[in-house]
Amino acid sequence: MQRLTATEKWTYAIGNMPFSVKDAAYVNFVVFYYTQVQGLSGTLAGLAMFIALTWDAVSDPIVGSWSDSLRTRWGRRHPLLVAGGVPTALLFLALFAPPGGLGEWGMFAWLLAVSVLLRTFLTLYYIPFSAMGAELSTDYDERTVIAKARVTMGWLAGMLLPAIAFTVFFPEQDGVDGRLVAENYWQYGVLSALVAGATTLVCVVGTRSAIPRLPQAAEGLVFNWTQPLGDLKLIFRNRNFRTSMGATLAFGMCAGVYTTLGLYLGTYFWEFSTEQLAGFIVPTALGTLLAFAVLSRLGRRFDKPTLLAAVSLGLALNMLWFLGARLFGWLPENGHPLIYPMQLANVGVAVLLIVSLQALSVSLWADILDEQQLATGRRQEGVMFAAGSFVGKATSGAGSLLAGIVIDLSGIAPGAEPGAVSQAVLQSLGWFTLLTITVLAMVAFFFFTRLHLSRADHEKVMSQLAGQQGSSA
Repeated sequence: MQRLTATEKWTYAIGNMPFSVKDAAYVNFVVFYYTQVQGLSGTLAGLAMFIALTWDAVSDPIVGSWSDSLRTRWGRRHPLLVAGGVPTALLFLALFAPPGGLGEWGMFAWLLAVSVLLRTFLTLYYIPFSAMGAELSTDYDERTVIAKARVTMGWLAGMLLPAIAFTVFFPEQDGVDGRLVAENYWQYGVLSALVAGATTLVCVVGTRSAIPRLPQAAEGLVFNWTQPLGDLKLIFRNRNFRTSMGATLAFGMCAGVYTTLGLYLGTYFWEFSTEQLAGFIVPTALGTLLAFAVLSRLGRRFDKPTLLAAVSLGLALNMLWFLGARLFGWLPENGHPLIYPMQLANVGVAVLLIVSLQALSVSLWADILDEQQLATGRRQEGVMFAAGSFVGKATSGAGSLLAGIVIDLSGIAPGAEPGAVSQAVLQSLGWFTLLTITVLAMVAFFFFTRLHLSRADHEKVMSQLAGQQGSSA
């Protein structure tokens, strides 16, 4: 297969940004905005996000199967990129602009409706986008390079948008904390819409030259509404796929809890200012760049399952030492000159490990697809990435729901100022975060150690596929 051009690789990678724009909004601001600014209960905010994510159980496999069977002059991926990407960008405007006077249940309905629509159109974009990434190359190492570029661009958007928000939109003004001002979030929604729309167009235009080289739908394959269930049954027969989904489930739940509580921990537990929170862009950037630099070298020396197991173990240890040290009283009090640099170092290591885990997982799924093709004779990129996407999103949604319940149980009042929350409340937040993330990271570690798809295994699969294609020709 013809190797990817630099333009195709990087414009494809930029196409990961719309998904990261969504993550940046939901991870950093949505729960905080609806609970602390709009007064919605944490349980209802978490429930709305969980229901929206559960809807993906329906939409993800449908879009995956539809995309796999689609036949157009522009291929089976690009038409859906346009159909999903543009409405997704526009819905970011509605996310941070609920009408006035809704009341709590009206606010819940608005958050639920906008989240369902946004995620539906994002699915229409992101599932074909992810499937295309597995089709751009068949090389074991180049797939890691593509995945690495894609994850790097996603993290670039994910770190720049919150940094801009904390620096430009949310600084304290006239003694009022900018994080508690509703109008500031509308400005952030406009920025999100512009970034999501622009990067969608860059991806579509920049990768159109690859369309003739991408696999087409099999002859006679026509989408029907019973097809997604059959496709899922077929893909879940693959042992390595089931194992990777177990790891994705554990890691997704872990991420959902941590990211939903992230702004609460930064604001109330560590009592960081908006300027300090904006400063997290530095370790985030360094961790992302370091992952980009070392992954190729490590990938040539170690198999992907081995690296994934090591990374998940590292994530557990990184959370355990820092947050655990604070909870046991081994760290100085908030405001001490050492606390912020230590947090920056902890964030940098966490980002290095998370970026590595995400890139390696995407690359591994492409290898599993080759194994699946050898066993079944079918390419199921759309279905596989739909299943993986749903498992990740659903478990993240469950984590958000749990985090919302904890926010209510902990008793943090809407509009509470940093420093005004009791130590008992902060301790409960800290322990919940620590125990949940550590346990779930170790569950992911267990599943990664059960994977059996080394470089030698993949080379054997590719050799057998080449033999099949040669004999059929």
